[in-house]
Amino acid sequence: MEEKIAGIVLSSVAYGESDKILTIFSLEKGIISAKIKGVKKAGAKLKFASEPFCFAEFIITGANLKTVIGASLIDSFYPIRENIIKFYAGATALEITKKFFKDGIVSSEFFALLASALKEITYGEKPLFSLIKFILVALEQTGYALNLDGCFSCEEEINGRIFFDFTSGGFLCENCRESEGREINLATYLALKDILSDKTPQNGGEIASLKLLSFYIQNKIEVVIKALNDLINVAKY
Repeated sequence: MEEKIAGIVLSSVAYGESDKILTIFSLEKGIISAKIKGVKKAGAKLKFASEPFCFAEFIITGANLKTVIGASLIDSFYPIRENIIKFYAGATALEITKKFFKDGIVSSEFFALLASALKEITYGEKPLFSLIKFILVALEQTGYALNLDGCFSCEEEINGRIFFDFTSGGFLCENCRESEGREINLATYLALKDILSDKTPQNGGEIASLKLLSFYIQNKIEVVIKALNDLINVAKY
């Protein structure tokens, strides 16, 4: 039985001499795996549909291991490949989606978030800003939101030294810190607040924000986002 799904290719791996196995985040079925045949051959008709970032309407068939037998391109996000910062930012969004969701979990809200983030990263002028906004909203949608509403303990606005507690995802003022949390730069906290509110940070802070988010995801959710660490290393130069 053939089905049509709207999906974004998160990753692809070689399978046999000319095929690939795709991991697709779909609007209708969540994350699925599907084989696509012959795409490693020169001139393959569906080669475009076998590449990460491909956003398309896929025609799939099969019960267990599904097979892609057709695809209509919606957006390849091709320019993302021409800028190393944009590429790693987009790759981070794909990897986060793949590691935050188990197979078959459907989320139209997250699908819209990912599609929008890839568009902003690819065609916009602020890829790091767009990625950080994506990560913050992604954490919120999956139950791991950072608490950016002042001190997590006393609820007062933080203006001096600030500490981050990855177990709660909250920030603490110096008076409430006690033994909890690691000290961070206040500018990093303010940058995260600005970005979540769609404001451009006044004092930069994007790289430090990405480092904090990487630390939080690794320690709270216990997954490593390799593309995010690669992005941090590339963007700091």
